[in-house]
Amino acid sequence: MTAYGLSLFVTYVALNLMDGHGQPALLYIVPFILGTFLLLGMKRGELKILWTREEPERACSHIQQEDQQSINH
Repeated sequence: MTAYGLSLFVTYVALNLMDGHGQPALLYIVPFILGTFLLLGMKRGELKILWTREEPERACSHIQQEDQQSINH
């Protein structure tokens, strides 16, 4: 949400400087959102999973619980 809010602010400033011309979603909002997504993925070490479509090394806890429940029934 922070990246989206910052991108809206930058878009507002840029549109005022350019007299209302341009495509704010393509120039500012999308790069801010994608950049934040990629930076957080790199920081958390999850970017490799995103690009290679691998299964995570550690499965989600709710998935493990569902698997155990199906085995018990």
